[in-house]
Amino acid sequence: MPWPAVVHDTTGGTWVYVQVGAQQYARRRVELLRVVGELALLSRGPEPGAQVVVAGAVELYGTEFGAGH
Repeated sequence: MPWPAVVHDTTGGTWVYVQVGAQQYARRRVELLRVVGELALLSRGPEPGAQVVVAGAVELYGTEFGAGH
């Protein structure tokens, strides 16, 4: 998984946004093993083939919860 796709919440949880429709995205929990270069190695994540948001994931999080969360 590209490291920029991973978003951290205020409690340290890790998430990615998956495209579920035309301009529709859903936040999904991931479990991070480690980061190697620009890749996040996951022990749990979205299904293979899922379209994951890389550029703009933080902005989606801010839209979902409001700035500063």
